[in-house]
Amino acid sequence: MMEHHDIVQVAQIEIEISVISFGRDAVIDPQFHIKKLEKASQNERKGMLILEVDESIGGWMWITPRENSITKEKYANFKSFYIAPDLRGTRYVEELFEEGIAYCRREQVEHIVGKVHVENLPMRLLYKKYGFRPMHLTMELSVSESDD
Repeated sequence: MMEHHDIVQVAQIEIEISVISFGRDAVIDPQFHIKKLEKASQNERKGMLILEVDESIGGWMWITPRENSITKEKYANFKSFYIAPDLRGTRYVEELFEEGIAYCRREQVEHIVGKVHVENLPMRLLYKKYGFRPMHLTMELSVSESDD
């Protein structure tokens, strides 16, 4: 579970995730991410998982339990998932991901939702490995003249 002293380092991880997910539209202001994490950690800390490897943060997973406003069904959102570059492709990836799924089971959610950028093939493959299925596709068109 994330502790308060982890927030600055996790904010840097959130910036990396933002760049991967949003490219030039990424929010890269550390203070934005620090404030977001401080606010969220007041309520959601048990869904903020840290993978510690050799006394440093080797991975980060942020899970937010939710409730469907219409059906009242409990579900979980895999909000963030990160493994340090030197640990990618190792057992630590599965260790952290499986702990996230175990957390969801303990929270008795009905299903898990995870969003991933279309170009993030490693994350898409990880979701597929664990049986996640694509359910929605967001299409986007830039209409400004400055965009190609």
